[in-house]
Amino acid sequence: MRANIYRIACAALAAILVAGCASPHSGNRSPRTTALIMSGDVVSYGSPGFGPRVSISEVDGKPVAEPYGPLELAPGRHTIKLACDGSTNPHTLTVAAGEVYQFLVRTAGAKGCVATLARVRTTNP
Repeated sequence: MRANIYRIACAALAAILVAGCASPHSGNRSPRTTALIMSGDVVSYGSPGFGPRVSISEVDGKPVAEPYGPLELAPGRHTIKLACDGSTNPHTLTVAAGEVYQFLVRTAGAKGCVATLARVRTTNP
């Protein structure tokens, strides 16, 4: 008797799992239509004591709501002002849909902290 209950329970569980796998595709998985800037390694860029903090202060002359990203950009040419330990430096780059960039810190002697962006993923295949 008990074995029959377990068989029925296992069959019902298997049917539920199969039904979940057969759900229709959501449609939100289209290729990215924007470029993305992310902060990169959360530990080394976001925690005090792990080196300089990099943030985005402006994009195309306008302040940003999320200085540590993620930030989506329309394809095209943009001027991005990065802040790094009190110093800011502008970068002009042309981005394409699907590209992903992250912060990169370069410390150069007397100049102190210099921030830049590194492309970590190219456009959609």
